[in-house]
Amino acid sequence: MIRSACYSSAMTRAFALVFACIGVATAGCEMESGNSRPQYPQQPGYYGGYPPGQPPPPGYGQPPPPGYGPQQPGQPPPPATAPNKPAQPPLPPVAYDPINSTDIMFLRGRAQAVIQELIAALEPANSQKVAGIPLIVDDRVGEVNAFAACTKGGKSVMAISDGLLDIESHLARAKATDEIFGTQKTGQYIQLIAKNQKPGQPIVRPAPGFFDPGQDADGRKVKRQHEILDEQIAFVLGHELGHHYLGHLPCTASGGGGVTAAEVSHVLSNVIPIFNQPNELGADVSGTNNVLAAGKRRAPAYHWTEGGGLLTMQFFAGLDSMSPIDIVFGFERSHPPPQIRTPVIQQTASQWRSSGGQGWKIPGLPF
Repeated sequence: MIRSACYSSAMTRAFALVFACIGVATAGCEMESGNSRPQYPQQPGYYGGYPPGQPPPPGYGQPPPPGYGPQQPGQPPPPATAPNKPAQPPLPPVAYDPINSTDIMFLRGRAQAVIQELIAALEPANSQKVAGIPLIVDDRVGEVNAFAACTKGGKSVMAISDGLLDIESHLARAKATDEIFGTQKTGQYIQLIAKNQKPGQPIVRPAPGFFDPGQDADGRKVKRQHEILDEQIAFVLGHELGHHYLGHLPCTASGGGGVTAAEVSHVLSNVIPIFNQPNELGADVSGTNNVLAAGKRRAPAYHWTEGGGLLTMQFFAGLDSMSPIDIVFGFERSHPPPQIRTPVIQQTASQWRSSGGQGWKIPGLPF
């Protein structure tokens, strides 16, 4: 996600070397894939915040619409339904939805719920390593990031920023609108951020009227955007959990535990981006396997797929290609380019399915 020609070229060559060393043949492969606010009350017709195991709204068990995955900004969106497949049945309109309102307290709550599902789906040995690690909120203005870290005292922590949740929320809203109504809101939203976002500034939001109020209230669209949002959060947090249980940090063996406000402040102000090709590759592979395993456990509710990770990659790829600023978010310094991560996610998902859910075990690397 760095546009510096020399740096991007160096990273690409480095990852090409990693791929060569581990014997991953990409040619010819089928690449599938802190301010508190009052909690809003649940409203009639509100699809979201559903506890795992509870009956989902009608249609939740349906597979995602075809074409859910990367779409280049400005390209026509995929059809909302497959050929010869009946359209989704209508659902009652939704008067209020927290994704439509970008309710940050709701988004934080979804992150906490999603990470618990991810941990529960891990192999017991890995689950025990990360079960007590707290997920803290990074509420710094304009910060778009998620990371695994150690406190000064050696405690394990994970963090996700309000800025990233804001963006993932709008991406879910746009993508669901495109799928149901055949619009191009995803590409338009990515372009809006790429052209207007400045480092350290509040996250740019679409102007009133960007989303059609009638489409926004459509029950099918609301249901779908909650599925997409959770998938995106699951990919982000699954990746960061992987850094912990794969042993990429020195503190994971000590387990989790409560952290003080001072420790949180220190972590947020002292995050040093580290780019390590095998570690980032391993976290993407393991995180994708984790998302798919957690999705399988959700039956009969909607099964998470790799689509959320691919949509997140689509956003950062668009940021790369369209933003006039070299580095918009610090997140870009610590992760490989989306052009490299996307096929890793796709191939991992393909291998997960072809192996019957066993996951991708890459020879020669410790993940």
